[in-house]
Amino acid sequence: MALKAKGLTRLPRAAIFLPMLKRALLALLAVPVIAGLGFVAARLTPGPQTDGTTLLPSGWRIRPAGRQVGVGTLPLNLVTLSDGSVLVTNNGYGENGVMRIDPLAGSVVWRLPLKAAWLGLARTGRDWRDTVWASGGGSNRVYRLAWQGGARWSADTVTLADSSARLFAAGLALVPTRGLVAVVGNLSDSVYLIDAATLARRGAVAVGHRPYTVVADASHLYVSDWGDSTVSIVDLSASPPTRRSVFVGPHPSALALRGGELFVALAGANGIVRADLGRGAVVEQLTVALDPHAPTGSDPNALALSPDAKTLYVAMAGNNAVAVVRLDATRMRVAGLIPVGWYPTAVAVSPDGRALYVANGKGNGSGANPDGNYIGNVIAGSVSIVPVPDGTTLARYTRGVYALSPYSNARLRGGAAGSPLGTARPPVRHVVYIIRENRTYDQVLGDLPQGNGDQRLAIFNDSITPNAHAIARRWVLFDNFYVDGEVSADGHEWSDRAFAGDYNEKTWPHVYSNRRKWDLTSGEDLANPRDAYLWDAAKRKGLWVVNFGEMTESDDEDLPHPPAARRARTNFPGLKDITVPEYPGFDLGIADTTRARLFADSVASWDRQGRFPDLVLLWLPRDHTRGRQASQPTPRSMVADNDLALGQIVERLSRSPSWASLAVLVLEDDAQNGPDHVDAHRSVLLLASPYARGGSVDSTLYTTSSVLRSIELILGLAPLSQYDAAATPLWNAFADRPDTTPFTHVANAWPLDELNPRAFRSRIPARDLAEADAADEALLNWEIWTSVRPGSTPPPIRRSLAASR
Repeated sequence: MALKAKGLTRLPRAAIFLPMLKRALLALLAVPVIAGLGFVAARLTPGPQTDGTTLLPSGWRIRPAGRQVGVGTLPLNLVTLSDGSVLVTNNGYGENGVMRIDPLAGSVVWRLPLKAAWLGLARTGRDWRDTVWASGGGSNRVYRLAWQGGARWSADTVTLADSSARLFAAGLALVPTRGLVAVVGNLSDSVYLIDAATLARRGAVAVGHRPYTVVADASHLYVSDWGDSTVSIVDLSASPPTRRSVFVGPHPSALALRGGELFVALAGANGIVRADLGRGAVVEQLTVALDPHAPTGSDPNALALSPDAKTLYVAMAGNNAVAVVRLDATRMRVAGLIPVGWYPTAVAVSPDGRALYVANGKGNGSGANPDGNYIGNVIAGSVSIVPVPDGTTLARYTRGVYALSPYSNARLRGGAAGSPLGTARPPVRHVVYIIRENRTYDQVLGDLPQGNGDQRLAIFNDSITPNAHAIARRWVLFDNFYVDGEVSADGHEWSDRAFAGDYNEKTWPHVYSNRRKWDLTSGEDLANPRDAYLWDAAKRKGLWVVNFGEMTESDDEDLPHPPAARRARTNFPGLKDITVPEYPGFDLGIADTTRARLFADSVASWDRQGRFPDLVLLWLPRDHTRGRQASQPTPRSMVADNDLALGQIVERLSRSPSWASLAVLVLEDDAQNGPDHVDAHRSVLLLASPYARGGSVDSTLYTTSSVLRSIELILGLAPLSQYDAAATPLWNAFADRPDTTPFTHVANAWPLDELNPRAFRSRIPARDLAEADAADEALLNWEIWTSVRPGSTPPPIRRSLAASR
């Protein structure tokens, strides 16, 4: 993404363009093709591979350099201590706190649990007498930890505000010579000053929107305004302190200070910038991506300077790599890339400059959860300990990063000969894209013997979901499909734009563990970038797009059922003029069969007009369920209603004159609410179309981004991110000859009016079940299992380690 603002249009631009990689890159473009089928992928499942790599559920691979140390969930920061050990802060869904790592032993030697922790970490001291400061996120606290050597620490706490206040302690920094600690309030748009000796509050200064972190010199604070595309410069020598701001670019996150220069990571722009603090302006920008022409997806989000200040290390979260950037007086240059773990979020350099420490937010992969362990705990972080490479080793590492990535510029182009996807005049010209909620493959289709399922986990089997089974049997059974998101917060982002930004990835674990309030569908650019979505791309091309429910909410939750006067509204600018207001958003009191009837009315209208939208988005949310909430429909009843609605929709479409050129693609936004014996991301994908390959099993590894890429190829759209560009489209699922036989839905066998016993006292508040993903998801999973399998001992749902919701 180019930076567009006054004064930035003619900046010198450096970029990764490494001629030595051309041959390796060209080799990556060679893709095996079988006539009539297009791209063919080997049958692969996520996890360790025979070649020493780990295949992620996204279809990307990792083989991190150095040694790997497992830590907690979502490590976001690390610092070195005076004895050479490393302290890392764990900030994910599970237990928060700090861990000390012995780099020589390659192991965790000490841990301190905290109620909440998020990002902020700094230390001072020497000779094994360090003082560490850590931010407490939604607890609105700052912790001062004094190390006495070994495992002996003393702890003090500063409370910035009551935990109910919208503050959220984030990045922090020590202010040289002033005896102050500066702490960012991410939700209060302020930075707070604390006396490092007495812990007394010394005031606060307003900064930009959603500040992320802060660095300091003796007289100034520099704050990255995550939501404002600016850096706030606070002059502490003035009384009271004054603030000015410098535009730097989208999603400024990590900062690195070098004398009179400030380096800023732009997670929303595949780049970093250098700002001259004397001039108060950006003087250089650098693309940090797999290629200068790559779309969104590299996500540079952490920085560290070498001790001699001649090298800047940049964590590329989306590419699972660290960029090595050489610095001189006037120019930044990418010298190479280092492969690390999944989603690197922090980087530090040893005091002697010989070792790198990289925190990987998602560690070394995910894995199966047949016991029902919640996905927020399945994905644990890691720290890579990497000797700083010499030139030869760096060149080898760089080749490795490219070999591990499925992305190439060639992937930005169109389709393959003989496939209905991406040809000049594709026979499939219209797409109905249906998004459902939170089921794993094994939960729904695990009972189908022709697929790779575990029928013991199929609690919503053929007796509950006969239409999903009928669609899979008639057309294609996808038994190797993985959602890119972990929960609905990032799952809908992935479903709608093939990416979830750093704000989403770093805050949803605290939202879902009751440490932060929901703000991830606000429509603000930080959480929901403008013009970044599938519907935006389709509208730019002049296509007709209609939205039924996706990314909407009710305009008045207090109105009674049935919602005759209720209207759906959206915070997303691109959806406002294409959303059907009569179609309900997330309201589990409304049957999905009611939604199906509303949609069928629109189909009838289009049939009368003799035309059909190019793209229809449709949300069917009721398979989310309400757990065992007393006197509410049981999970099986709600899933059966959702399945019946799906069958009715596919039947109605198959009887439309537009059926001959239609493809109906159905997925779950995430797989957080159930177990799966292959991977916690494996989920349900369905395809209905005259051009779908009949009666087949497709075990190609597909992802959410694969579905987006297939839709883009049908509609003639460019990829939205590096992930859909790199994803394997559903080539193998389509045939070149149509079968227009209509689909007939299967009547429900399970009663739709079955209610939970009134006597059961759910531990989930009813108000939480009325909102999307407001309930304790681990507890909801337990309730769903015990509702369907009463008497099973023990249920395969383990209680979360996270804070109780």
